[in-house]
Amino acid sequence: MLLPLSREASADVDTETAPDASPDSDAGSDAAESERALARYCRKIDYRMLAYAMLLNVLNQCDRGSIGVAKVVGLEKDLGMTKNDFNIAATLFSVGYLAVEPFSNLVLKRVGASRLLPTLGITWGAVCALHGAINTKAQLYVVRVLLGMSECGLVPGIYVLMTFFYPKRAVTARVGVFGLCTPVASVLAGPLASGL
Repeated sequence: MLLPLSREASADVDTETAPDASPDSDAGSDAAESERALARYCRKIDYRMLAYAMLLNVLNQCDRGSIGVAKVVGLEKDLGMTKNDFNIAATLFSVGYLAVEPFSNLVLKRVGASRLLPTLGITWGAVCALHGAINTKAQLYVVRVLLGMSECGLVPGIYVLMTFFYPKRAVTARVGVFGLCTPVASVLAGPLASGL
């Protein structure tokens, strides 16, 4: 079981030396061993957490963009939408997202990422399932607002979770890799959504 690495513990991992080591001969080997241990720890977290976080981010971005593909395959005709109805539906996602985002961050601070992220994931999945039951544009509007509300805390929560597990000097690279999921999802969203 992996436990979060506190700031003090990450500093200890970086500067830890054996108590009976002489400063000249063993200090270099202890520092090298400490570096290797830290690298092994970060790789383990990469495989156990970062990979899943990246997958969630790709799915999140694909889900946001799927309404555009739905328009191309006949969403407006199926729901009897006219003129700006589609634009309203697309914008309502942002309304729900922005309305709940500040509160989501407060809840994140209060209850922690380990409780909030699974709750958001379950809510997000339920709202995505509701997309299959839409028959009117009013239902689409409601589901788009709910989708924005359910997705709003995911990415900030993952960023906070990263700072719990990675030492300060390793978290920046992982945040960059996690951020690369957005353009990758943009490439995958169209073919994935049209295939479904």
